[in-house]
Amino acid sequence: MSANQFAFQDVIMRLQHFWAEQGCLIWQPYSEKVGAGTMNPATVLRVLGPEPWNVAYAEPSYRADDGRYGENPNRMQMHTQFQVILKPDPGNPQELYLQSLEAIGIERRKHDIRFVEDNWASPALGAWGLGWEVWLDGLEITQFTYFQQAGGVPLDPISVEITYGLERIVMFLQDVREVWKIDWDGRRTYGDVLLQPEIEHCQYNFDVADVDNLRQMYNLFEAEAKNALRHHLVIPAHDNVLRCSNTFNILDARGAVGVTERASYFARMRDLARQVSDEYRQQRQRLEYPWLAESSTAAAAAVSAGQAAESPAPAGTAQDLLFEIGVEELPVDDVVLGSAQLETLARQRLSEARLSFTALTTTGAPRRLVLQVQGLAPRQADDEQVVKGPPLKAAFDAQGQPTKAAEGFARKYGLAVADLVRRSDASGEYLYAVQTIPGRPTAQVLRDLLPALVSSLSFGKPMRWNSNGVAFTRPIRWFVALFGSQVVPFTYGNASSGRTTRGLRPDNSPAIDIAQAADYDQAMAGAGVVVERTQRRALITQQLAELAATVGGEIPHDAALLDEVTDLVEAPCALLGSFDPAYLSLPREVLITVMKKHQRYFPVMRAGSEQMLPYFITVANGAPRDPDVVRHGNEGVIRARYADAAYFVREDRKKPLAAYNPRLATMTFQEKLGSMLDKAQRLEGMTPVLAERLGLSADETATAVRAAQLSKADLGTQMVTEMTSLQGIMGREYARESGESEAVATAIFEAYLPRFAGDRLPRAKPGLVVGLADRLDSLLGLFSVGLAPTGSADPFGLRRAALGIVANLIEHQAFFSVRGGLALTAQQLPAPVSAQAGEDAAVFVARRLEQMLKDQGLRFDLVDAVLAVRADDPYRTFRTVTALQDALRTPAWPAALTAYARCKRIVRPLTERYPLAPDALTVDVSRQLYESYLVAQAQISPDSDADVLVNALIGLTAPINRFFEQVMVMADDPAQRRANLGLLQSIAALADGIVDLSKVQGF
Repeated sequence: MSANQFAFQDVIMRLQHFWAEQGCLIWQPYSEKVGAGTMNPATVLRVLGPEPWNVAYAEPSYRADDGRYGENPNRMQMHTQFQVILKPDPGNPQELYLQSLEAIGIERRKHDIRFVEDNWASPALGAWGLGWEVWLDGLEITQFTYFQQAGGVPLDPISVEITYGLERIVMFLQDVREVWKIDWDGRRTYGDVLLQPEIEHCQYNFDVADVDNLRQMYNLFEAEAKNALRHHLVIPAHDNVLRCSNTFNILDARGAVGVTERASYFARMRDLARQVSDEYRQQRQRLEYPWLAESSTAAAAAVSAGQAAESPAPAGTAQDLLFEIGVEELPVDDVVLGSAQLETLARQRLSEARLSFTALTTTGAPRRLVLQVQGLAPRQADDEQVVKGPPLKAAFDAQGQPTKAAEGFARKYGLAVADLVRRSDASGEYLYAVQTIPGRPTAQVLRDLLPALVSSLSFGKPMRWNSNGVAFTRPIRWFVALFGSQVVPFTYGNASSGRTTRGLRPDNSPAIDIAQAADYDQAMAGAGVVVERTQRRALITQQLAELAATVGGEIPHDAALLDEVTDLVEAPCALLGSFDPAYLSLPREVLITVMKKHQRYFPVMRAGSEQMLPYFITVANGAPRDPDVVRHGNEGVIRARYADAAYFVREDRKKPLAAYNPRLATMTFQEKLGSMLDKAQRLEGMTPVLAERLGLSADETATAVRAAQLSKADLGTQMVTEMTSLQGIMGREYARESGESEAVATAIFEAYLPRFAGDRLPRAKPGLVVGLADRLDSLLGLFSVGLAPTGSADPFGLRRAALGIVANLIEHQAFFSVRGGLALTAQQLPAPVSAQAGEDAAVFVARRLEQMLKDQGLRFDLVDAVLAVRADDPYRTFRTVTALQDALRTPAWPAALTAYARCKRIVRPLTERYPLAPDALTVDVSRQLYESYLVAQAQISPDSDADVLVNALIGLTAPINRFFEQVMVMADDPAQRRANLGLLQSIAALADGIVDLSKVQGF
């Protein structure tokens, strides 16, 4: 270790010293094993209630299932966190955190430090929070969270939780490649101190721990927790809950927790944790919150500080408006969502306020949402208020003098009767009070309009901070509100408006004063901030192409990744990194998934091919002082990630794929629907039945059945446990290596296609059938237990599943009854399936089919017309709509539809069905129409294609028209009348089972 590097214990002591100087109490690691520092009562209990609490402590954290017998350089069952709680939010927690990094030798200007959205939830604790993971040159080093709820109760005040991953930070500082090489104190390494205990704990957790004893221990700890609660002993009760949690984790590592047991264990722990939280709150309340007085003076000062000052109104000419909402780093999706909403709402609110302007734009970046309005009027347009009064005949008497009604109406609005206006409408002549209300100065209007604009922005996961109850997607820290050169004063969420914005984080977020609204773009560009989103995206695209070309490569198209990275940085600076070419032996999907999911790196492919090169490109936020330092850090991260992946794959390959199936019994699909093993067995049972319906050969059926048996097995592998998005991909790879046929391996992979919009579709029928069985099982099963998607919430991806069913059946031109498939599925499910659940699932698939067809540009009326009768069969629907759209281009169609419509409209109200009675058709044109009908009827059946129907109806056009010209349908003779109606009913029924032509335009 070099002289300027800190030992492991030095880092802990420096962090303790830093946070002690910020007013934190230095706590100690807890006496019980915890899964995370959050479980220490200094966090999980102290965040409850109104009392202030600032604390910092190191916490060994145990997660039995993460152990790797000391063989993995980065993964252990015990790791060390450094935990900080700031209650309430001090207003600048991110800046304090960045200063703490400086205290342990991490200078922000030398590195790429970013806050990337990562939210946290613990159902067992009834707790959740919103925040970020913090990246240091690509390495996740900290979890940064604003606690929103704990113990099932919303928190007030909000606590900030900062959780440092100490081993990762020290490995980075000491530039070592495995945790065991960390220098602990200048003499001993981390491995010297902890490797042997790590190995022994793994042996115990995975191989030795007695399952029966552990179950008894869990029950005893649970009983003691309840015993302590009965005696109002909070900490002893909490200790026993922690013991329950640790015991459960070891049972889980032993593979001894089944689906039903898992749900039961969690429910029991969640109930105990809630009771402990309730007891703690009551205890502090009984003590009258003794620490609460400490914060009263400071809180009052904080609320009164920074109030927006009044500014004189600008001159009476049009001015530009600048409105910037300065925030802590936004979730990437909210950058686009926020700026789009801001534009829509601003246009609406300015219009409602009668404020004209020449141009309006919005944009967004990670730390700001920006509204710019050019040529905003200096004051509102005058408003004319018109109020209807008494009728003229009641307003004046016979002598023309105003009555009391007229005088009272005028008096009510401060007018003389002579000022009232006479106006007429459909009901007569009335008196009206017409008043002109002068517009207010724009600067005054904006004081209310701008904060109202902020409060109207809506996000999926709003959060609270020290904000007087205000919620926003992330904490608001400043506003810039300028009308021309003048500040528009207001305060919202404890942030006050002004003219000062903030620059880049790598530059210590310098204050930037904006003299007037029109100067904003130039001022931000001068500070290196690329505010305009389209410009950032274009810069990144250009930098990626240029860097990839330097190594003979190119960047594969990935709009989603490009959009995400665009909204992670405010000053893009792309850097090319490399990795050991030996890792190219891993499946390419593993390499790319690791890059994209964990690091948001862009892979580099050899130009003009799909061959992956040993390079990647990362996009830093701002140009680092030393790019080589940042590059080296990112290369270390990808090296560690690939080392992990190589370890997982190596361990997984020690067993054939089928050997992982038993582990599926411990993995929950859904509590009422059983384990993943139960699901796999249902798929195995469904597959041969579906294969027969879809016309698979005997060999194809055998392939599909074997693929169904193995389709979920890779969920039990370490690689897929680490990255679930590789499910199916690793199943294919491991199946090949296990000696399965290529057809089976391909079917395992193709059963998951498509995985996302625009993804490839299965090419072979075995993958089609296994995927169909899987999606039908998920759809009907989850609908039957009340977990259908609601609004935008779709946690099980059922919309994607339904679209997959539709897309795959159409791609393979496979006729298939969705309702029939759901009925077969119902026979396999363990939960009862109501008729309503089956119908709802079928309609759900039909809606996805409708969406898909309309998105393809097919005529909306034709889609609706065919879906009305053929929605149960996606391919038949697609084929009918496309054939109908082509057939309707013939010039003879409009007349044919009109003729058919004449028949349909006459008989549609009838409730009685009349038989064909050709002997009663006495008029020649009636006989001719009947004979033409017989020709058409012979060509058409409910399974016919649309073009057959169209051609038949065209052939009937002339006979139908002659019939209506010469025959009185509702003839006086009852027999003739019934015969006429029977014939028309039969003609109208020709489209039955094919299309509802009454929904077609022109009917």
